[in-house]
Amino acid sequence: VMDAKPLMKEALQAEVGLSVDSKVPVIGFIGRLEEQKGSDILAAAISEIIDEEVQIIVLGTGKKQMEKQLEQLEILYPDKARGVAKFNVPLAHMITAGADF
Repeated sequence: VMDAKPLMKEALQAEVGLSVDSKVPVIGFIGRLEEQKGSDILAAAISEIIDEEVQIIVLGTGKKQMEKQLEQLEILYPDKARGVAKFNVPLAHMITAGADF
């Protein structure tokens, strides 16, 4: 299974339109966008780490304000982040299989 990890990571990066680069850590989050799940902390944390050499992919639905913040990720950080505010099972599987963290 771990032998396939680099291939899954490349497929994930390509699927969401990020640069395919095996050296860049990919951080993935799949979950409900609610304070109970820590989504508010996630939003603050992204702004703290986005200047590092990372890519961030967030998938989830929930509070409209948090969905809007999620969609802003791609606008604010087009080369480093993707935010998908909808239910997408295939993408969730790709994030689980391809993200480093």
